[in-house]
Amino acid sequence: MKTIIHILNKILLLFITFFLHSCQQTGCNSSITRIPVDVTSNAELNLSDFFENFQVLRLESDAVMGRINRIRYKNDRIYISDGRTLFIFSDSGEFLFHFSKVGQGPGEYSNISDFVVSYDTIIILNRALQRILKYNHMGEFLSEHKLGYFAQNISPTINQYRFLYSGNIYDGLNNTHRLRRIRDGEPDSLLFPVDRHRANYLHIGIGQIDRFFLCQDLNNLYFFETFNDTIYKSVDGKEMKPFFLIDYKGRNVPASFFEGDFANIVEFFREFHRRSSYAYGVLHFVANNHFLIFGSYFQQNRKLTIFDRKDKISRTFSIIRDDIYFNGLVTSIADFAYHADNGYIFLPLDADKIVELRGKYSVSEQFKEIIDAVKWEDNPGLLIFSLKQCKLKN
Repeated sequence: MKTIIHILNKILLLFITFFLHSCQQTGCNSSITRIPVDVTSNAELNLSDFFENFQVLRLESDAVMGRINRIRYKNDRIYISDGRTLFIFSDSGEFLFHFSKVGQGPGEYSNISDFVVSYDTIIILNRALQRILKYNHMGEFLSEHKLGYFAQNISPTINQYRFLYSGNIYDGLNNTHRLRRIRDGEPDSLLFPVDRHRANYLHIGIGQIDRFFLCQDLNNLYFFETFNDTIYKSVDGKEMKPFFLIDYKGRNVPASFFEGDFANIVEFFREFHRRSSYAYGVLHFVANNHFLIFGSYFQQNRKLTIFDRKDKISRTFSIIRDDIYFNGLVTSIADFAYHADNGYIFLPLDADKIVELRGKYSVSEQFKEIIDAVKWEDNPGLLIFSLKQCKLKN
């Protein structure tokens, strides 16, 4: 009998050892959902398959708008930043007003690094001057908070908490943190210490709007980075925890790659692209209670993944087919550079691009009047839509 028990104990010990080893290799955690991404997919996405509530807006104003780098939707208004000026439109595209406070003095900013909107205030983050500035909805200055550190992204307030993303600032002596949580403007928590091996790479954005790494969905806040396979989640402003893990099916970038001795970022990418088997990126992340959408890169080509949170299945696309606005237009995912806020997706198009497209493709009757009225010297236009509540089929 003792012999049998001894054998059973050995089998149990071997099983536990195997299980623990497996968890170390795969990151076993019942609270983390793995999202499989097939970056080799060349599938086409029809806009009408996954999106609805389509609109086109002409953004007419009395001021020239530069390249759009941030869009927020709040209080039935659309807030647009070009980095220096904040433009406010109604949700039907009617221009309301704009304000610009560029300067070095009190109540002024050198540029708009990021901004958020609440029901009664507009909060602007100025990375270079290390400031958070608060204005009312008429653009009148209310207050200012000096940070004492650099931050490039700011989250909406959730349960009196706000998160600030600083990127990977590492001076060789002080190991700082990528994410900070503040309450009423005062420091509360430091999150995610900077890894000196990744200090120059994790914060990199590929395009103009790939430098925003915080996404809100109701009282949930998600944090992600370009060179990070993990997406974190905070509920009601509480601790930021790992929630999703992107599985590129054996193509994830190994941690050892970041330990290479690269002279500069150009050399880093040259070596990275030489090893063409790697996939990476959590870009343009959007979440609602049914779907996740995010971009990735593989062999220098952008992909778009839609993940069904209920059925735990995903589809990855390389091409967008427009069957709503410009019938017959087929374009790469790289041209699908959208913003998202409060359930809506905003796709800016320069006026000259709209003029070019309407000359090449058949414009939908639903939007023909608006699109035909666009002149090449106009401000950018917006294509707007939202996610369908449909099932994702393989």
